[in-house]
Amino acid sequence: MLSSGSVSPGKTLTERVRQKLSEILESSDLIKFVGLVTMDGFTIASNLKDDNNIDPKLLGALIVSSIKNLETNLRKVLENASLSEIVISIGQDLLIAKSIGKLALIMIVDKTLDINFIMYSVEEGLNDLITDLGLERR
Repeated sequence: MLSSGSVSPGKTLTERVRQKLSEILESSDLIKFVGLVTMDGFTIASNLKDDNNIDPKLLGALIVSSIKNLETNLRKVLENASLSEIVISIGQDLLIAKSIGKLALIMIVDKTLDINFIMYSVEEGLNDLITDLGLERR
């Protein structure tokens, strides 16, 4: 388990991350999945609604691989490109991945959810995670 001196006594860092992911998931019935993965494809924590059949470990690895490949190809064409956010349409849902250094937050949401609300939820969740993990925004 992850641990940190900056987290309140009695809760591990892993528990705090899970709590933040739960808060994001519970912020709307239209958010179906949320996960935090490392940029090498390891799922730190994830949470999904009961009616979804998603393998978070495979999803995390797939998204991270996609981000790395897209970023590599963009750099070939644009030289200084850096991919920090990706939105993919999958049927009636949107898959959103936003990287923060060596971590990425992944969400699957219903397309009917307001994109501004989605991005606000992602940013708020990332800000909380960055604080809890002791990371700095770049």
